[in-house]
Amino acid sequence: MNLPIKTSLEVAKLALDMEREVNAFIKVREQLIKNYKIKIGLANQDGQVEFTSTNEGEREKEEAVADFVVKINELINTETEDITGKVHLPSDIIVSPATLKPILAFVELS
Repeated sequence: MNLPIKTSLEVAKLALDMEREVNAFIKVREQLIKNYKIKIGLANQDGQVEFTSTNEGEREKEEAVADFVVKINELINTETEDITGKVHLPSDIIVSPATLKPILAFVELS
């Protein structure tokens, strides 16, 4: 699909804003994993994920996992910068409802 130049630029800017937020989250998450020496297991049927630590000693492992869980929950619950950009789609564009639904907050019809 070919979009007008202005719309293409708006889409690119919005994607960069989103990418910046996601990359910041990933960077902090990876640093927590490294700092607490965490190994992340597979999710069970209930969606629960098991965390283990490679620290020496059982007490150190338990403390590392407990501290990691607190910090990762804090990270997950931290509000990020609002991405307020809007993409102005031409009114004659054909977009399926399934495609439009997840991006509805970021688009306006021109």
